[in-house]
Amino acid sequence: MDQKGKSRNEIAAELAAAIKRCVNASGHEMPLLRPDAFPLTAIPGFDSLCGIEVTVDLQERLSLKLENNIFVKANGTKVAARTLAEVVDALLKAGR
Repeated sequence: MDQKGKSRNEIAAELAAAIKRCVNASGHEMPLLRPDAFPLTAIPGFDSLCGIEVTVDLQERLSLKLENNIFVKANGTKVAARTLAEVVDALLKAGR
């Protein structure tokens, strides 16, 4: 599957499915999340390792070259968590 031609909603659905696979594999349930939620703090069982696993999963499923962990953004020496909407933005940007 390729990211090209996918809508924002389709990318968001791919992201949600990838997160759910990782969270369920760790024995947790996927909560309903708003676009302004931070997966690293809002999802029980979702940690930085899960973030990397989901990043690799999305890289393969969407044929994209992604950062080490799509769920965080670095600005110089500062590192901050991304919201779901920001992760979708990063996925769309990576597909351009």
